[in-house]
Amino acid sequence: MTPDRIQSAVDRLLAREQSFRPLAFLKLIGRIDAAELARWESGELKCLEDGLYGNPAVCLDELRLAANWAGKLGLEGRVDTEEGGGRRLFRSGGDDRLARTVWQRAAPSAQGDLFFDTGFAQARKALNQALLAGDRERAEQALADLSRADPGNDVQANGERLVEALAWLDQAPDDPAARLETLENDIQPRARQLLGPADTARFLEPFWRQLAQALDPTGFDPARPQLHPSALLARLEDWPAVIAAVQAVPAHLDQPVLLARLADAALAAGEREQGLAAVCQLCWRHKAAAESWLDACQDDELVRRVEIFWDLDPPLPIDLFPAWLVSVAYALPDIPPGNQPDTPATEAWTRFRTLRADPTDMEQREWLQREQSKLFSHWLATGR
Repeated sequence: MTPDRIQSAVDRLLAREQSFRPLAFLKLIGRIDAAELARWESGELKCLEDGLYGNPAVCLDELRLAANWAGKLGLEGRVDTEEGGGRRLFRSGGDDRLARTVWQRAAPSAQGDLFFDTGFAQARKALNQALLAGDRERAEQALADLSRADPGNDVQANGERLVEALAWLDQAPDDPAARLETLENDIQPRARQLLGPADTARFLEPFWRQLAQALDPTGFDPARPQLHPSALLARLEDWPAVIAAVQAVPAHLDQPVLLARLADAALAAGEREQGLAAVCQLCWRHKAAAESWLDACQDDELVRRVEIFWDLDPPLPIDLFPAWLVSVAYALPDIPPGNQPDTPATEAWTRFRTLRADPTDMEQREWLQREQSKLFSHWLATGR
């Protein structure tokens, strides 16, 4: 899992729960599912480490990257010895401690409490509330109060820039690319410092939506994949809107970034047939992108299958992943021949669907044994 995806998962947890708990993180990224978690909580599974998907060492590396990001966000870590009722998460004491460290905003100190009496904290709280409400007049008044309470405070510059940005919401941007760059490289870092991760997501929501509305969903520039409504709407987790934006691009099947977004959005929205169809198209048409997507897959139902697929010996190429899924009786939607690329992998997929319906069909068996012997041998090894 890439560092960017790990940071994004931490940010999502902070936005949702106002804290980062490693166990919730492992669930979010698909390293533990509900069934294995229930076994561990009941005591049937003695150590959570035994129920993780993938290599536990890799899971620990992901936890370390996540904890490092939480620290960079200015959060404070504390070990929760009661997590999981005290049952072991990892066998190693150090690893178990890592998995029990909960990250939250630091509690105010006694010195800070005295400082709050000056009115600075009240002014800062008023500023945050006004920013989140999009109320420029109240925010400007709060900035004035901050300046009076502490003329040299380090909040002022960030606050003034965020208040200035609120004016942008009054009209659509003339240069969407420049607006996106400014939001990502200036406004978002300032908001994180002033508001924290959870409130930053709330503050930026209208900016992302305004920018998405200013862009033509039918156009897509592969050189600037983030400058498309689907990318901006994904930040808001508006999955139906992401699906619509991707499908508005006439040749979206030719764009691996769009197919990956479509798969993520449809699966997250519960539109499993649409999501699985996008995964199939990604595997058939864009192998490198499909490998990255499968490696970072967060869908509970697919994660275990992906892990098994990676471990097959002899291994299979990525474009045969859909055919292999059919061979192990995983339900996939029907994709008309006209929507499939004409490749050996799609023919294998079609023939295995026919063979699944009638395991005695010798024509399909002979073709698969001749043309896809490795895939066919895996199917035979399952006892078919």
